Amino acid sequence: MNIRLFSYVISVLLSVSSFNCLAEGLDYGIVELNAQATQTVARDEMVLVLKIQQQGTNRQQVSNTVTARLNQVLATARRHDDFNTTQLTRTVEPKFEYQKDKRIDNGWQDSALLQVKSTNLSSLNKFAANVQNLAAIVAINYQVADATLQNYETKLTRQAIARFQQRAVQITHELGGHGYKVVSMSLGSSQDAHNYGAYAAPVMLSRAADSAPVQDIAAGETRLTLSINGKIQVTGLP
Repeated sequence: MNIRLFSYVISVLLSVSSFNCLAEGLDYGIVELNAQATQTVARDEMVLVLKIQQQGTNRQQVSNTVTARLNQVLATARRHDDFNTTQLTRTVEPKFEYQKDKRIDNGWQDSALLQVKSTNLSSLNKFAANVQNLAAIVAINYQVADATLQNYETKLTRQAIARFQQRAVQITHELGGHGYKVVSMSLGSSQDAHNYGAYAAPVMLSRAADSAPVQDIAAGETRLTLSINGKIQVTGLP
């Protein structure tokens, strides 16, 4: 082997050795840890799902009836500035039955689904009662409003980071290190499943009724959890 080739081989081996030592140094003293902060929070937003539905033999009349009721419900909802109203679906489909394996069309069904959200629970409950002669209640859900959730997540983030730092200091001390560096960190939040009050079938009072009873509020609570998962590198280990 000539001197030039020998020198090249030695330089490559030294480079590989230096890289392996550097890689070992990067991985040395790496510890994974996690921390959590939790808070029980009252659900302060109500989500009301309404269904307007009509059946009949004349498609135009059926759809006109649904449209008229839908417009009345929307007009009533718009009187409340603190309501967030969304039309979820509007479908028209034929009604039929089978007689001796032959399909017999016998009419049409038009349905519209609405969602109304508000942190004014009392007002939304009264609205639900007032429009029950026009729309059936499909489901009632209570949840934490976005603004409330954001405020609590800010608070929980501070708590979780403080606990993460406390654990990092404790681990560094127990391992005999002089300090630590944060290598990576990820945050995630969660809460208990929504408390849906779904009805077995849409509830609608008789259109002849003068008024409907107002449902009592039973929003309940949920538990918010903010989690931090991360890696630290303990420095100054013996």
